[in-house]
Amino acid sequence: MGELRSSARGGAASGHSRVTEAACGILGAGGNAFDAAVAAGFAAAVAEPALTSLGGGGFLLARTAQGQSVLFDFFVDTPGQGLPASGLDPHFLPVTVRFPGSEQIFNVGMGSVAVPGTLKGYLHVHRRLGRLPLAEVLAPAIQLAREGLAINAKQAYFLDLLTPIMTLTTVGRALFEPSGAYLREGDVLRNPALAAFWKLYPTMASENFIKAS
Repeated sequence: MGELRSSARGGAASGHSRVTEAACGILGAGGNAFDAAVAAGFAAAVAEPALTSLGGGGFLLARTAQGQSVLFDFFVDTPGQGLPASGLDPHFLPVTVRFPGSEQIFNVGMGSVAVPGTLKGYLHVHRRLGRLPLAEVLAPAIQLAREGLAINAKQAYFLDLLTPIMTLTTVGRALFEPSGAYLREGDVLRNPALAAFWKLYPTMASENFIKAS
């Protein structure tokens, strides 16, 4: 179930209460709608791992305070595009996802992963239209990833459906089977490695920007 909250500075709606909290906290700290949207996107990568991540792609339709409408396109690109078919190895691995009413085969593995645009897209939107420093916008997601959050019923349901995908790799098993058992409702999901990366990222991004200039 989605979560909707509002304040004197605006409102935010998302698929998880902690994501909505992140967005509203940024608004309360003086951020604008674009700061809040980016903060929510990063927080969702922690709180809704079965539904979203920084490894995907998307779009953001913005309307600025000056009345300008801008569409940011950071959808995924197809890996291997332009290469001869003879040189491509799809690296597909079929897995069966058992929905309540039917079973469906999904192809996973390296060949199923498109070139992501989400991370670059969020950072571009923030650089173009954000108001607060990037470190402040990332802070709610860093806290979630470091301290962890309890898996709610909806996320537990999706994670259960996607068990063969989420546990396909060593990294996935470390995240979703931290004690040897797959996470269930009420268990705490933590991602300290992601928190550490995000903590360093604003400095890294600034240094790279300076070098590029």
